[in-house]
Amino acid sequence: MKVKQIGLVLLAASALGGCALPQQQIVPRVPFPIAEYESLPTSGSGTLTGQVFMRTVGGDVKYGAGSDVYILPVTSYSTQWYTESYLGGQVLGAPDPRAEKGMKLTQADGTGYFKFTDVPPGKYYLSSKVTWQAPTQYGLSLQGGVIAKVVVIENGKEVREMLTK
Repeated sequence: MKVKQIGLVLLAASALGGCALPQQQIVPRVPFPIAEYESLPTSGSGTLTGQVFMRTVGGDVKYGAGSDVYILPVTSYSTQWYTESYLGGQVLGAPDPRAEKGMKLTQADGTGYFKFTDVPPGKYYLSSKVTWQAPTQYGLSLQGGVIAKVVVIENGKEVREMLTK
């Protein structure tokens, strides 16, 4: 599977963790905005660094060690994912592969730190996943999930973001 396709799978599945109930309806995606994606800048000199982590209910910090970290250009198409799936918990239909344009991927190190270089200027959704298992009376339970936020990148500048919730 291509690296960017993994990102699309993350987008498609981000709302599934813990809420994939049989009766939940799949929300159709908005039509793919070809012109919007064709107008995205293809080169740049921006840098984005940061750290991915979550805090447990008990206050422990769980780092996104080894987690894939994505940036996706803010478009009408990616905004549907952000508002309806990430914020709203809805399950969206399969993503259009053309949405890979402008997407970048890196991997966080052992303490959740990540870095993107040569990023074109613009607004992006920064997204990753932090998960761990916690013991319950019924066995281990998967905790954590997808984290996302909006970031703005400018040419020649470095932006530092903490990706957490």
